[in-house]
Amino acid sequence: MTVDLSSLYTPKQLAVLKYIWTYDWFICGLHGAKRAGKTVVNNDTFISELKRVRKIADELGIDEPMYILAGTSSTSIQNNVLQELYNKYGFEPKYDKHGSFTFCGVKVVQVYTGSISGLKRARGFTSFGAYVNEASLANEVVFKEIISRCSGEGARIVWDSNPDNPNHWLNRDYIGKNDGKIIDFSFQLDDNTFLSERYRESIKAATPQGKFYDRDILGKHLPRC
Repeated sequence: MTVDLSSLYTPKQLAVLKYIWTYDWFICGLHGAKRAGKTVVNNDTFISELKRVRKIADELGIDEPMYILAGTSSTSIQNNVLQELYNKYGFEPKYDKHGSFTFCGVKVVQVYTGSISGLKRARGFTSFGAYVNEASLANEVVFKEIISRCSGEGARIVWDSNPDNPNHWLNRDYIGKNDGKIIDFSFQLDDNTFLSERYRESIKAATPQGKFYDRDILGKHLPRC
């Protein structure tokens, strides 16, 4: 039975997913307006990446490959990622004493990026990839440590973020490179065609013109003051 992907994803989401599924890359970031559909793409990419990692591990004879799931806190990971996976697929993780869990045959290690204290959870192991939610809120040192951990065969990192200051380290180092290895995609509110036109137009009307509109509706990276 063939699934009509256009019934599951917006045209923007589908275009991004097709790129992710088709090409080789190392870091892929999704950034832009709130409610634009970024997290849906990365949550499903998280699953497809785990399946890909499991296949690589089988080829290498590795029993328990590891993968990083990162967010500012355990609460943000639960609300933004795991709860959404439960609502969509019924997935309920069974945690070990360290807060890790196994999904698709891959050990998923949670790393909290909201402060430098998260650094200790990111050290001491080789990861086959990472998913960093709300990357602009991450401590830069922790974020870069996560990248350095991803040295397993074929490792790839995905991240998502709402807009931040154009001088933010995330914007400086990981947005606009598009060299085939470090890539990014920008989202606007209107890209989420699953939101009703009434909702989108109402949010536009309720958002003051200027920096708030450019940031929250158009997904532009602008100074906060």
